[in-house]
Amino acid sequence: MMNPMIEVISVGVGLSIQDHGRPGWMRFGVPIGGAMDGHALRVANRLLGNRDGAPALEIVLAGAKLKVLEDTWLAVAGADLGCGLLPWRATHVKAGTVLSFSGGPAGIFSYVAVAGGVLSEQWFGSASADGRNGLGMSLKAGSVVGSVSKISNFSTEGVSGRIALPADRRVYACQVFLDVWRGPQFNLFSVQAQEALVDAAWSVSARSDRTGFRLEGPVLDVPTSIPSEPVLPGSFQIPGNGQPIVTMVDGPTVGGYAKIAVLPDGERARLAQCAPGTQLSFKWIN
Repeated sequence: MMNPMIEVISVGVGLSIQDHGRPGWMRFGVPIGGAMDGHALRVANRLLGNRDGAPALEIVLAGAKLKVLEDTWLAVAGADLGCGLLPWRATHVKAGTVLSFSGGPAGIFSYVAVAGGVLSEQWFGSASADGRNGLGMSLKAGSVVGSVSKISNFSTEGVSGRIALPADRRVYACQVFLDVWRGPQFNLFSVQAQEALVDAAWSVSARSDRTGFRLEGPVLDVPTSIPSEPVLPGSFQIPGNGQPIVTMVDGPTVGGYAKIAVLPDGERARLAQCAPGTQLSFKWIN
């Protein structure tokens, strides 16, 4: 039985239900999907005693507006998008409270967790919304979001709030340094291209989205095309224009562009919070 907890007044730039995604289905052409910042999702859920990958609300940038329908505990993690609840903590919220996400100084994605997780139908074992493939429940103005439980899975007696550990609270910046693995076609690229990826400064393009983050910087030499093969999230594909595209959670599962590098999952979550114009530098993992 659904416990109505939140009414959607506005979806803003983006509002969706996301969880741990759909691992194991890529061989059938189904992207992993799920939260763009898996770290923030885990922290929000842990603050309420939920399982790490429980469904939560993913808010993008600004404009979303939510009305709380019952007195409840909510946890917010990720970017501080100005909703009135501080990120990286769980807070008791009164019925009738309206959370307006006006945007913040840094970061793109914020996660709002409810007790037990958001209650939603599942597709391929996940409640995550993927609009490109028609998977997941679409939210709109007037949608009511329910929770699995009415009460949080921790003792609230005498508790005014819960705060994430310092090591889990990330600060988003305008300059980010990321570690990368050498990609499966690393040796097909010229030495100049290999060095340019880690020596040059890159910036996030405004044409980035949940399928891929486009990077702007020096033009890399492009090797001969390769037969189409599986593509992991975090792969740096180099198309004909020599500008890297980093595959994200809703990206293609196969592709024919050579891949010079691959971001580990944790670093991909950090990249997801980089707004357009953010300056990036990379370092090879040896």
